[in-house]
Amino acid sequence: MKLDINYKNFVAEYGEQFKIALLYPRVVELKRKKIGFKEAQRLLKNRVPISTLYFWWSNRATSLPYKDFLKIKRKFFPKDIKCLASLVGHILGDGGIGQNKMLHYCNTEVFLIEEFQKLMKAIFDARVKIYRDKSGSMHLRYGRKFSRALLCLFGGFANEKTKKITPQIRKMPIWWKARLLQALYDDDGSVPKSRYYKVVALKQKNKNIILWVQKTMKELGINSRLIQDGDNWHLRITGYMDLIRFRDKINFSKGYRKQTQLATMIDGIKSPHWKTKNKIIELLKQEPKTRRKIAAILKMNQGVIYGHLHGWKRIKRKSNFGLIGSGFVKVQKVGRINLYRLNKAFRSNRKFFKTFQGVT
Repeated sequence: MKLDINYKNFVAEYGEQFKIALLYPRVVELKRKKIGFKEAQRLLKNRVPISTLYFWWSNRATSLPYKDFLKIKRKFFPKDIKCLASLVGHILGDGGIGQNKMLHYCNTEVFLIEEFQKLMKAIFDARVKIYRDKSGSMHLRYGRKFSRALLCLFGGFANEKTKKITPQIRKMPIWWKARLLQALYDDDGSVPKSRYYKVVALKQKNKNIILWVQKTMKELGINSRLIQDGDNWHLRITGYMDLIRFRDKINFSKGYRKQTQLATMIDGIKSPHWKTKNKIIELLKQEPKTRRKIAAILKMNQGVIYGHLHGWKRIKRKSNFGLIGSGFVKVQKVGRINLYRLNKAFRSNRKFFKTFQGVT
């Protein structure tokens, strides 16, 4: 997979007043062929004002878009594309492109500031201007040619007041979107510390972006709930298996404090709902077993095993389906003994089986 930028699209990012720059490569070509000035003017059919053509022809001026186009990176290979996913995610988070086409990024965390700089260096070998405001936030500023290159690749995704998920982003492969989400969660995600609930949250004002995040995570097998809080939207991941899938498929950046917080939170979950069910399934994959045998192996109460197999019926709380009610396990009566075995249809569907376990 590779991406590239063509000159026509690059010039379009400069506005209508620079449209004439599309003819500059033709002027360079005519000069290279040593054609005379008047003949060049005739061949260009007077599409370039004579004064502009004279300055171009005499090397007194160079078209700005053409000059920037020669300086900017124009072809992007797999390593670059991988970095671009993270860069776009950070820009959608705490970055943006202003009306003056300057690319900027702001954060209070040194880790994220350094991460953004590394990405821009790796992709564009870009120099940066840094300043710190009175509140302690660090601001990064990059030249307009980098913004225009990104707009050529991914459309108008990063305008400060109108950030959006463009068709160019939507058509990228799912692994690329997962890397984008990791960077976005680095910026706008959190792992709240609470005794009462375990959650990974994402906060956004832009509803369209957060709906796309929810849809993309659903494609990755991660369920989430969307909650409105005033002008903000909160996307919350709460289920144990969904937290596991988030950790395995998206996660926070390696070395970032939020990744450590997520690992600590998951490790602190006692007897998670699907963890026990997965252990039961692993045992039944070997051979059919009785409830007593399963309880003995797992060193758990037979009543708890019964609940995981048959479900829990509750009066004041939502009842839960067990493995039997969900169609994963069936029970067979052998004399006076109940023997539990995996459902053949479930067992034969290897892809679904792995997704259920949070492996894929």
